[in-house]
Amino acid sequence: MSFFDWSDRLDIKVEPMNREHKHLLEIMNRLFDKNEKKAGRSELAPILKELGDYTVKHFADEEAYMASVNYPDIEKHKFIHKDLLAKFGVHAVNFEKVGTLDAGFFDFLKMWLNAHIQGIDMKYGDFANKKK
Repeated sequence: MSFFDWSDRLDIKVEPMNREHKHLLEIMNRLFDKNEKKAGRSELAPILKELGDYTVKHFADEEAYMASVNYPDIEKHKFIHKDLLAKFGVHAVNFEKVGTLDAGFFDFLKMWLNAHIQGIDMKYGDFANKKK
């Protein structure tokens, strides 16, 4: 069972960022699947690290893209990225302590996908596409 499937409502009309969003979903789905199958720390930890590392890369790529199109709300977007990374970090530290991922972590990921991509990222996608 997939944790989250790609759909048109996640399409921000910026193909490089869509590709990265799809990759984030793929990592999240793998992590969710392993967690649902009661995988242990040794199986979950590398996927959680991969998700964290790819998120940092994606946010940097996204910020570079926004700068390239002179997106006016880039600083606000950077702040939101910093906040998401901090929240992710809290969950990662909790995982290090207890060795499991709780429902709150997956709720956080759903919020991130729904609110951030569909709401926040859509804005820079719209802005960039209107400039074309």
